[in-house]
Amino acid sequence: MPAITFDRFDGGLDVRQLASSADANRLRMLKNAYVTTGRTIRKRPGLKRLGSLNSGSFGLFGGVDALWTFSAFGGDHAQFPQIKNSRIREPYGKNMVRLVHAEVFNGFIYAAVECEDGSIEHHYLDGKYETLVQDANCPHSRSLIKKAGKMFAIKNDVVRFSATGNARDWSTPDDAGFLPVALQQSVNNKPTALGEYQGNLVVFFEDSAQIWQVDPDPKNHRLISTVPIGTPFPYSHAGMGSDIFFLSQNGFRSVAVQAFSTNLMDNDIGSPIDALVQQDLKRAIEPKMVYWRGTGQLLCFMGDYAYVYSYSRSSKISAWSMWTFPFEVEAVAEYEAKLYLRSGADLYVFDPDSHSDDGQPIEVVAELPYLDMRKPGVLKQFTGVDVAADGSLEVQFAFNPARPDLLTPPIFLRGDTRPLPRLPVEVMATNLAIRIGNHDNQAFELASVTLYYELSGGYAV
Repeated sequence: MPAITFDRFDGGLDVRQLASSADANRLRMLKNAYVTTGRTIRKRPGLKRLGSLNSGSFGLFGGVDALWTFSAFGGDHAQFPQIKNSRIREPYGKNMVRLVHAEVFNGFIYAAVECEDGSIEHHYLDGKYETLVQDANCPHSRSLIKKAGKMFAIKNDVVRFSATGNARDWSTPDDAGFLPVALQQSVNNKPTALGEYQGNLVVFFEDSAQIWQVDPDPKNHRLISTVPIGTPFPYSHAGMGSDIFFLSQNGFRSVAVQAFSTNLMDNDIGSPIDALVQQDLKRAIEPKMVYWRGTGQLLCFMGDYAYVYSYSRSSKISAWSMWTFPFEVEAVAEYEAKLYLRSGADLYVFDPDSHSDDGQPIEVVAELPYLDMRKPGVLKQFTGVDVAADGSLEVQFAFNPARPDLLTPPIFLRGDTRPLPRLPVEVMATNLAIRIGNHDNQAFELASVTLYYELSGGYAV
């Protein structure tokens, strides 16, 4: 009896092709799971709720040997004495509501804070009573980064930088100053974000990016090259290895590919999910991308879900997936290889030993495209299925590309079914899409699916 096994899922989530013409290793849906270096599909880590943070605190930041939050009053968290709650002196008439971004500078935290009226303030938490950076040339803007012993931040159409080694000094001649980035632009001249690429400063615009070599001595600052694509979002970028990845108006892109390609349609990292991301970009979003060093994954959070990029050069894995959460993610921070999420006053952590979100089951869905078993147009009688898996799962089949909502009743399975009597399937179709689901609070991993079928000797009519 003919049989075919699907055991390579290294393409991950990929919607570039039609559901009826995509390759077998590319998934039409991959929800709350990721592709491992062994090319299996594994359920994402569960979220463990750690408790509630103090009222009035905001933000989340990992650095200076601790996990930090911020408030106008300071004081330890009642439930988390190990988490430091740093005081930021609140200017008169202001009400701080959100940490926009923070960097570690000379062993202290430099923070951009948003106030209730929408204004942004820069604070340097170096032990002085007055935390606000009061230099008249301090940009007090959303996007900032530390490079070459200086703080860099956007101010209108330039990028200002502080004196070397002094985050409070933005005015000393021949030490502090600005990069005239707008002079290199022909259309959009307002910078949107700052990042790092191969040790250099990246200045993003909505439609392009500039790569600058920066140095403690401003005389050595120079423009290296430009990239013909950019981002409108201040923190939708993150570094991984020697590259920087970002969310452009077309989808996720990398500076390395765009810097050496003159074709904007080049096969960049985000092209498999461009169609999905472009739908997200039609609404108001504030994406936040982080590189989780503990797992080697990129995560771009967009409210109550995230796009996740799993990459391994040695295993030749380059795979996207989507993770959903039962709450809006307001802040993200990594500390000691663990990734922490904040929603309101609640603090969560991704726990590899947990397989639910604080007791709530995680819905895992993986769906293959419509496959014709290398016999296009030939009617087939599908007679059985086997899986190699860890944990319980349900299997359904879609049999009509024109009606993807038509699914067979689920078959409930557990573990490796290959040593067992064949599990019957009763479907007649020219091609078939396999949908795998897991909805319990246990571990789950899928290694392979095998379909058994007979050729009917005819063609679909």
